[in-house]
Amino acid sequence: MTSPPKLPTFRADNTFASIKAIAIVGRSNTGKTELICRLIPRLAAHGLRVAVLKHSHHPDLDPRDQGKDTWRYRQAGAQTVALAAPGLLHVTRSFSGEPPLEQVLSSLAAAADLVLVEGYKTGPLPKVAVLAPDDRPEPPKYPHLIALVSERSVDSPLPVFQPHQVEELGHWLYDYLSRA
Repeated sequence: MTSPPKLPTFRADNTFASIKAIAIVGRSNTGKTELICRLIPRLAAHGLRVAVLKHSHHPDLDPRDQGKDTWRYRQAGAQTVALAAPGLLHVTRSFSGEPPLEQVLSSLAAAADLVLVEGYKTGPLPKVAVLAPDDRPEPPKYPHLIALVSERSVDSPLPVFQPHQVEELGHWLYDYLSRA
């Protein structure tokens, strides 16, 4: 078995900023969001500050946001809009095209030890693939794949976890991050 890929280091503002990030990938409705939600407290129990980045190919605005001041500011051309409220800081930045993954991760680095990313299947991050029950019993061809989550048996040299083995996956990811 080959060594797992090193977690990337990103350059931001002429300094080196290092952030650890792992992508959770798979087809729609395979349980990626649920897995991330269940991993967060387990990784936090190891003392990690965990952030989440959801990647979507759907650029539509949240319809509940239409007509609100933040939506109006974006429509007026503001590049960055922030909303602060008790228990919430929501920052929206506008880009022409898709924002570069490196820039997004760098902006999250100050607030987290680890970013769990939902998506970016073909990106440079190490990935845990969540397989659907009807997927082929072999690892998908995503680059930088480090582990699998599957209800079925999978023929793979990579670690394979059942969806209910979140505690074990959390420990394995923490150990993986410690080695990187």
